[in-house]
Amino acid sequence: MTIDRLADRAYLSRQYADDERLRVRIRTHELYGENKRPLQPWVVELLEVRAGDLLLDVGSGTGRDYHPHLRNTRVIAIDRSLGMLAEVERPRACADAAALPFGDAIFDRLMCNHMLYHVPDMSAALREMRRVTRPGGRVVLTANAPGGMRNLFALYDAAREQVGLPRVMTVGERFSLGDVDLVRSVFPATRIEMHQNALVFPSSAPVLDYLASGPASTDPPELRARMFATLAMRIDAIIARDGALRVPKDAGCFVAEVP
Repeated sequence: MTIDRLADRAYLSRQYADDERLRVRIRTHELYGENKRPLQPWVVELLEVRAGDLLLDVGSGTGRDYHPHLRNTRVIAIDRSLGMLAEVERPRACADAAALPFGDAIFDRLMCNHMLYHVPDMSAALREMRRVTRPGGRVVLTANAPGGMRNLFALYDAAREQVGLPRVMTVGERFSLGDVDLVRSVFPATRIEMHQNALVFPSSAPVLDYLASGPASTDPPELRARMFATLAMRIDAIIARDGALRVPKDAGCFVAEVP
Protein backbone atom coordinates (compact mmCIF):
# COMPACT_ATOMS: atom_id res chain seq x y z
CA MET A 1 0.00 0.00 0.00
CA THR A 2 1.16 3.51 -0.84
CA ILE A 3 -0.18 6.52 1.03
CA ASP A 4 -0.22 10.06 -0.35
CA ARG A 5 0.15 12.76 2.31
CA LEU A 6 1.53 15.41 0.00
CA ALA A 7 -1.74 17.25 -0.65
CA ASP A 8 -3.39 16.46 2.69
CA ARG A 9 -4.24 19.75 4.42
CA ALA A 10 -3.83 18.41 7.95
CA TYR A 11 -0.36 17.08 7.10
CA LEU A 12 0.65 20.31 5.35
CA SER A 13 -0.54 22.39 8.30
CA ARG A 14 1.83 20.47 10.56
CA GLN A 15 4.64 20.29 8.03
CA TYR A 16 4.68 24.04 7.37
CA ALA A 17 3.57 25.45 10.69
CA ASP A 18 7.09 26.88 10.74
CA ASP A 19 10.16 26.51 8.53
CA GLU A 20 12.09 24.03 10.71
CA ARG A 21 11.58 20.96 8.48
CA LEU A 22 11.98 22.94 5.28
CA ARG A 23 15.29 24.33 6.51
CA VAL A 24 16.56 20.78 7.15
CA ARG A 25 15.95 19.89 3.50
CA ILE A 26 17.48 23.09 2.17
CA ARG A 27 20.51 22.73 4.43
CA THR A 28 20.97 19.14 3.26
CA HIS A 29 21.32 20.34 -0.32
CA GLU A 30 23.73 23.08 0.71
CA LEU A 31 26.00 20.68 2.61
CA TYR A 32 25.84 17.55 0.49
CA GLY A 33 24.91 18.72 -3.01
CA GLU A 34 27.39 17.70 -5.69
CA ASN A 35 26.53 20.66 -7.95
CA LYS A 36 27.97 23.72 -6.21
CA ARG A 37 25.97 26.13 -8.37
CA PRO A 38 22.93 26.87 -6.16
CA LEU A 39 19.53 26.19 -7.64
CA GLN A 40 17.84 29.39 -6.45
CA PRO A 41 19.84 32.06 -8.35
CA TRP A 42 19.77 29.81 -11.42
CA VAL A 43 15.94 29.76 -11.28
CA VAL A 44 15.85 33.54 -10.91
CA GLU A 45 18.07 33.91 -13.98
CA LEU A 46 15.53 31.89 -15.99
CA LEU A 47 12.82 34.39 -15.05
CA GLU A 48 14.72 37.13 -16.92
CA VAL A 49 13.08 39.78 -14.78
CA ARG A 50 13.12 43.27 -16.28
CA ALA A 51 13.23 46.58 -14.44
CA GLY A 52 9.77 47.41 -13.13
CA ASP A 53 8.33 43.91 -13.56
CA LEU A 54 5.75 42.66 -11.08
CA LEU A 55 6.37 39.05 -10.01
CA LEU A 56 4.06 36.63 -8.21
CA ASP A 57 5.71 33.92 -6.09
CA VAL A 58 3.14 31.11 -5.72
CA GLY A 59 3.81 28.91 -2.71
CA SER A 60 6.58 31.23 -1.60
CA GLY A 61 7.39 29.65 1.75
CA THR A 62 9.46 32.15 3.71
CA GLY A 63 10.89 33.65 0.52
CA ARG A 64 14.35 33.47 2.09
CA ASP A 65 15.97 31.39 -0.63
CA TYR A 66 14.70 33.14 -3.77
CA HIS A 67 13.74 36.71 -2.86
CA PRO A 68 17.30 37.93 -2.07
CA HIS A 69 18.14 37.25 -5.74
CA LEU A 70 15.23 39.42 -6.92
CA ARG A 71 16.67 42.84 -6.21
CA ASN A 72 14.84 45.81 -7.71
CA THR A 73 11.87 43.57 -8.45
CA ARG A 74 8.33 44.07 -7.18
CA VAL A 75 7.35 40.74 -5.63
CA ILE A 76 4.06 39.56 -4.16
CA ALA A 77 4.25 36.28 -2.24
CA ILE A 78 1.38 33.90 -1.58
CA ASP A 79 1.28 30.74 0.50
CA ARG A 80 -1.39 28.75 2.32
CA SER A 81 0.72 28.62 5.49
CA LEU A 82 0.66 31.59 7.83
CA GLY A 83 3.73 30.11 9.51
CA MET A 84 5.67 30.50 6.28
CA LEU A 85 4.29 33.94 5.44
CA ALA A 86 5.24 35.29 8.86
CA GLU A 87 8.86 35.29 7.66
CA VAL A 88 8.21 36.98 4.29
CA GLU A 89 9.41 40.57 4.00
CA ARG A 90 7.66 41.29 0.69
CA PRO A 91 3.92 42.04 0.25
CA ARG A 92 2.15 38.74 0.95
CA ALA A 93 -1.22 37.03 1.05
CA CYS A 94 -2.54 33.77 2.46
CA ALA A 95 -4.16 32.19 -0.59
CA ASP A 96 -4.75 28.97 -2.52
CA ALA A 97 -2.85 28.41 -5.77
CA ALA A 98 -6.05 27.14 -7.39
CA ALA A 99 -7.95 30.35 -6.53
CA LEU A 100 -5.54 33.28 -6.83
CA PRO A 101 -6.96 36.51 -5.36
CA PHE A 102 -5.91 38.70 -8.29
CA GLY A 103 -7.44 40.04 -11.46
CA ASP A 104 -6.59 38.86 -14.96
CA ALA A 105 -3.23 39.65 -16.60
CA ILE A 106 -1.67 41.39 -13.59
CA PHE A 107 1.85 39.91 -13.39
CA ASP A 108 4.83 40.15 -15.74
CA ARG A 109 6.54 37.14 -14.18
CA LEU A 110 5.37 34.24 -12.03
CA MET A 111 7.33 31.51 -10.27
CA CYS A 112 6.25 28.41 -8.38
CA ASN A 113 9.12 26.47 -6.81
CA HIS A 114 8.80 22.87 -5.66
CA MET A 115 5.19 23.34 -4.62
CA LEU A 116 2.72 22.03 -7.21
CA TYR A 117 2.87 18.49 -5.80
CA HIS A 118 1.08 19.88 -2.71
CA VAL A 119 -1.92 21.11 -4.76
CA PRO A 120 -4.91 18.74 -5.04
CA ASP A 121 -5.98 20.14 -8.45
CA MET A 122 -2.80 21.00 -10.32
CA SER A 123 -4.64 21.75 -13.58
CA ALA A 124 -6.75 24.39 -11.82
CA ALA A 125 -3.62 25.94 -10.30
CA LEU A 126 -1.90 26.09 -13.70
CA ARG A 127 -4.97 27.74 -15.24
CA GLU A 128 -4.97 30.33 -12.47
CA MET A 129 -1.29 31.05 -13.08
CA ARG A 130 -2.02 31.53 -16.77
CA ARG A 131 -4.97 33.81 -16.00
CA VAL A 132 -3.03 36.26 -13.81
CA THR A 133 0.04 36.49 -16.11
CA ARG A 134 0.15 39.17 -18.75
CA PRO A 135 0.60 38.41 -22.46
CA GLY A 136 4.33 38.44 -23.11
CA GLY A 137 4.99 37.30 -19.56
CA ARG A 138 6.89 34.29 -18.36
CA VAL A 139 6.07 31.53 -15.87
CA VAL A 140 8.79 29.38 -14.26
CA LEU A 141 7.82 26.19 -12.42
CA THR A 142 10.52 24.33 -10.50
CA ALA A 143 10.28 20.55 -9.97
CA ASN A 144 12.41 17.45 -9.56
CA ALA A 145 13.31 15.18 -12.45
CA PRO A 146 11.32 11.94 -12.62
CA GLY A 147 12.91 9.04 -10.78
CA GLY A 148 15.09 11.25 -8.60
CA MET A 149 16.55 9.70 -5.45
CA ARG A 150 15.43 6.28 -6.67
CA ASN A 151 18.23 4.39 -4.91
CA LEU A 152 17.55 6.07 -1.55
CA PHE A 153 13.80 5.55 -1.74
CA ALA A 154 14.31 1.86 -2.54
CA LEU A 155 16.21 1.54 0.75
CA TYR A 156 13.61 3.65 2.55
CA ASP A 157 10.67 1.63 1.21
CA ALA A 158 12.32 -1.65 2.20
CA ALA A 159 12.96 -0.41 5.75
CA ARG A 160 9.38 0.79 6.08
CA GLU A 161 8.01 -2.52 4.84
CA GLN A 162 10.21 -4.45 7.27
CA VAL A 163 8.64 -2.73 10.31
CA GLY A 164 5.09 -2.69 8.92
CA LEU A 165 4.85 0.94 7.79
CA PRO A 166 3.15 1.75 4.47
CA ARG A 167 5.08 3.15 1.56
CA VAL A 168 4.74 6.92 1.16
CA MET A 169 4.39 8.64 -2.20
CA THR A 170 7.37 10.78 -3.22
CA VAL A 171 7.04 14.33 -4.50
CA GLY A 172 8.39 13.25 -7.88
CA GLU A 173 5.60 10.72 -8.28
CA ARG A 174 2.98 13.39 -7.71
CA PHE A 175 4.52 16.07 -9.95
CA SER A 176 7.85 16.18 -11.76
CA LEU A 177 9.54 17.40 -14.92
CA GLY A 178 8.02 14.33 -16.55
CA ASP A 179 4.59 16.01 -16.41
CA VAL A 180 5.29 18.19 -19.42
CA ASP A 181 1.97 17.27 -21.09
CA LEU A 182 0.07 18.61 -18.09
CA VAL A 183 1.98 21.89 -18.16
CA ARG A 184 1.70 22.26 -21.93
CA SER A 185 -2.06 21.71 -21.75
CA VAL A 186 -2.16 25.20 -20.18
CA PHE A 187 1.14 26.69 -21.40
CA PRO A 188 1.81 25.28 -24.90
CA ALA A 189 5.03 27.30 -25.31
CA THR A 190 6.95 25.50 -22.57
CA ARG A 191 10.53 24.26 -22.52
CA ILE A 192 12.47 22.36 -19.84
CA GLU A 193 15.76 23.53 -18.34
CA MET A 194 17.78 21.04 -16.26
CA HIS A 195 19.87 21.52 -13.12
CA GLN A 196 21.83 18.31 -12.60
CA ASN A 197 22.75 17.36 -9.07
CA ALA A 198 23.26 14.54 -6.58
CA LEU A 199 23.45 14.36 -2.80
CA VAL A 200 26.62 12.67 -1.53
CA PHE A 201 26.33 11.50 2.07
CA PRO A 202 29.40 10.48 4.13
CA SER A 203 27.28 8.97 6.92
CA SER A 204 23.73 7.85 7.58
CA ALA A 205 22.85 10.60 10.09
CA PRO A 206 22.11 13.41 7.58
CA VAL A 207 20.13 10.98 5.42
CA LEU A 208 17.88 10.15 8.36
CA ASP A 209 17.48 13.83 9.23
CA TYR A 210 16.47 14.56 5.64
CA LEU A 211 13.87 11.79 5.55
CA ALA A 212 12.58 12.60 9.04
CA SER A 213 11.71 16.11 7.85
CA GLY A 214 9.14 14.71 5.39
CA PRO A 215 6.10 12.43 5.72
CA ALA A 216 7.93 10.17 8.19
CA SER A 217 7.35 12.91 10.76
CA THR A 218 3.76 11.64 11.11
CA ASP A 219 4.65 7.97 11.63
CA PRO A 220 4.06 6.38 15.06
CA PRO A 221 7.24 7.19 17.04
CA GLU A 222 8.11 3.60 17.99
CA LEU A 223 7.75 2.27 14.46
CA ARG A 224 9.59 5.28 13.07
CA ALA A 225 12.53 4.67 15.41
CA ARG A 226 12.72 0.99 14.40
CA MET A 227 12.45 1.88 10.73
CA PHE A 228 15.27 4.44 10.92
CA ALA A 229 17.49 2.02 12.84
CA THR A 230 16.99 -0.54 10.08
CA LEU A 231 17.62 2.04 7.38
CA ALA A 232 20.77 3.33 9.08
CA MET A 233 22.30 -0.15 9.08
CA ARG A 234 21.64 -0.53 5.35
CA ILE A 235 23.07 2.89 4.53
CA ASP A 236 26.12 2.38 6.75
CA ALA A 237 26.86 -0.89 4.94
CA ILE A 238 26.81 0.92 1.58
CA ILE A 239 29.05 3.72 2.87
CA ALA A 240 31.50 1.19 4.35
CA ARG A 241 31.70 -0.47 0.93
CA ASP A 242 31.65 2.60 -1.37
CA GLY A 243 32.93 5.43 0.81
CA ALA A 244 29.69 7.43 0.49
CA LEU A 245 26.04 7.13 -0.49
CA ARG A 246 25.51 9.05 -3.73
CA VAL A 247 21.87 9.87 -4.44
CA PRO A 248 21.15 11.35 -7.92
CA LYS A 249 18.65 14.20 -7.59
CA ASP A 250 18.31 16.29 -10.72
CA ALA A 251 15.86 19.19 -10.76
CA GLY A 252 14.89 21.81 -13.27
CA CYS A 253 12.26 24.20 -14.50
CA PHE A 254 9.37 24.41 -16.88
CA VAL A 255 9.85 27.79 -18.56
CA ALA A 256 6.59 28.92 -20.16
CA GLU A 257 6.06 31.94 -22.39
CA VAL A 258 2.58 33.47 -22.24
CA PRO A 259 1.27 34.59 -25.65
